[in-house]
Amino acid sequence: MFVDSNGKLAPCCIFKNKTHHYNQIDKYFKSDHISKVREDLLNGVKNHNCDRCWKDEENNGDSMRLIFNRTMALHGDVDILKQVKDPKISNIKSFELTLGNLCNLKCVMCTPSLSSQLLAEVDLNPALEKRYKNKYKQKDFDWPNSEDFVAWCDRYLPQAIHIKFTGGEPFIIPWINDAIEAIPDTRKANCVLHFTTNLTKFNDKLFNSFKKFKEVWLSVSVEGTHETHEYLRYGHSWNTLSNNLKKIIDKNIKNIILKINHVVQAPSYHSILDMTKFFDALKIDIYPILPKTPECYSLSSLTEEAKKDFLVKTNEYNGHNLNFIKFVRSVSQKYMQQEKTLAQACVKDLTMLDTVRGNDYKKVIPAGNLNI
Repeated sequence: MFVDSNGKLAPCCIFKNKTHHYNQIDKYFKSDHISKVREDLLNGVKNHNCDRCWKDEENNGDSMRLIFNRTMALHGDVDILKQVKDPKISNIKSFELTLGNLCNLKCVMCTPSLSSQLLAEVDLNPALEKRYKNKYKQKDFDWPNSEDFVAWCDRYLPQAIHIKFTGGEPFIIPWINDAIEAIPDTRKANCVLHFTTNLTKFNDKLFNSFKKFKEVWLSVSVEGTHETHEYLRYGHSWNTLSNNLKKIIDKNIKNIILKINHVVQAPSYHSILDMTKFFDALKIDIYPILPKTPECYSLSSLTEEAKKDFLVKTNEYNGHNLNFIKFVRSVSQKYMQQEKTLAQACVKDLTMLDTVRGNDYKKVIPAGNLNI
């Protein structure tokens, strides 16, 4: 069960059509809309709402479907076929909660629906409104603080064996410590916690409480290294990220599984090799994500020369993150031909942000990568 930043329900975070609010869980779970998805998956039909997974798998990538099949699907005690035929809310064992849009960064590829800082930036700079399709209001994303949602969590989360917190940035949510502590120790021992974080903050108390859980998965969002990461995850510091990663490693908490999420996109493409070397040295896995929006950040925006150079440099790579490099090579070949209109749109988009932030993408991205 996934709850997005607007409080809408879906089977997962990349499912297309969301029709019900979190407090309509009964109607949602038995709706014709979701029943059709169950029927299609059971019969091997690729439901269009799941297109993102099908496309990731066609590119030899790691999809949300594959991840769940090899992780939470193996830990559940519910017969999936019986659940499909006779679905019960009490059998839901995995919850992913997007806790509004509270965030301390203004990531280039993000939207105000997932970043309060981006929304504030748009409010102060009306010229950015056309960059985002919707008119956002902060009050629409404050629902996680309501008593109604807290009661919803109290009702459904105790049955979970997997709880994922995303945002925004979950580690800066004021009540996150209390929410974790409120889970009974007997439940913690059988439950997997999962956080997607920018790791700008490190909370000793929270990390010490992780020891009581079956496992804690930390998915850290990283875009290249040094100035590339700082440009794309605007407001972050590479030194802060590196130091916080070191703190986690030094704590040596046995049940923490640390991995890196990387958006494979045109603006950070040049920094992929340096990033891979950094995490290879730490023996930390990198997992690729293809950007959904904006379209102009697709690898199709890059010159053929940039992608051919990457293929040459990685031709004999056989390091710790071989699967990640194989994925990037695959999408590089698939989107080898440069689409000039996308490259022009990418330059225009980055220039728009640079004007507001006082940045200059030309100091970060090699001139030959976005040659228009």
